[in-house]
Amino acid sequence: MGGLAATELYVVFGSRDALDSSDVFICLDAHTGRELWRHQYPALPPPDAETRDGRLDFGNSPRATPLITDDRVITLGAFGDLNCLDLATGKPIWTSNLLIDFAGQLPLWGYCGSPLLIGHRIIVQPGADEASLVCINLFDGEVLWESPGRAASYSSFIVGSFAGRLQIVGMDATTLGGWDLETGERIWELEPPVRGEFQVPTPVRVGERLLVVGENNGARLIEFDNEGQPLTKLAGHRPEFRPDTHTPVIVGTSLLGLHDNLYSMSTENLELKQEIFDDVLTHFGSLISNGRDRLLILTDDGKLLLYSVDSDSMPVRLGTLNLVDDQRVHIYSHPALVGSRFYFRTGSQVNCLVFP
Repeated sequence: MGGLAATELYVVFGSRDALDSSDVFICLDAHTGRELWRHQYPALPPPDAETRDGRLDFGNSPRATPLITDDRVITLGAFGDLNCLDLATGKPIWTSNLLIDFAGQLPLWGYCGSPLLIGHRIIVQPGADEASLVCINLFDGEVLWESPGRAASYSSFIVGSFAGRLQIVGMDATTLGGWDLETGERIWELEPPVRGEFQVPTPVRVGERLLVVGENNGARLIEFDNEGQPLTKLAGHRPEFRPDTHTPVIVGTSLLGLHDNLYSMSTENLELKQEIFDDVLTHFGSLISNGRDRLLILTDDGKLLLYSVDSDSMPVRLGTLNLVDDQRVHIYSHPALVGSRFYFRTGSQVNCLVFP
């Protein structure tokens, strides 16, 4: 279920061993698919964790997408094992565990949010009372700050400038919030109108505004005042757009998102431009945008869809490629696109599609 991380030379992803007792992170040669290294370590839930006889729902495999930066890769397992590895060899540079080192609280479906890199700082979310969010030095694993708060969500964090104030933004188990990059101080928090939000989609920065989506509250576009605090009045609200797992993307002046149908919304106020009813679309999917006029969708049943997006007309499907023949295979892992190479997972297999 974890996403693929790729560069021109390497493809890194997480898996489990045959006994389902260890995480296994694997690095492949991006051009040949040859395995270059694997990093394996025991990874089991703590005795007091809420699991089904030691198993998380949807399995124990890592959920978070690895983070590649220069000559290192940061990996995070479902049970909180955080590793900084040498990208070329897979050798550990430093290791940590969100449950052991920070007294983190294991989420029901395991740790899912991908590590965030800001300069030399890595942001992760143990979800502990005294360390809801932590900042770790990329180079040596030193803890730079810990921010008290609430349990972890299943969403990833972002960094952005809102009304001129640079801040870390994301969800804890119950609220949306902003944190100061230098100190970890929480700047603000917003509780969604409908509580109990199952938060997986990552917030999206839309200029100086913030888009957050969830299955209970739909899509909300948030504005900020001159102090970098969110305004109570929303800049836009699209309550019927309620994806529970995927993150919308920006294409030109449109926000594109998948929730059974393809929604095209204005980046200005979430006004619905078009809702595309296409029989090849599914409930789940991963979206990649070139930012200007093209949208790629990988559906959970293995179809790769290319859309042309124009601000003044309906998105048009230019092509469809069926990547999976076995109808029993469902794709939940986010793919990676590097140049002309498209990497995706089908079950236990990693594939590379080369565009002309």
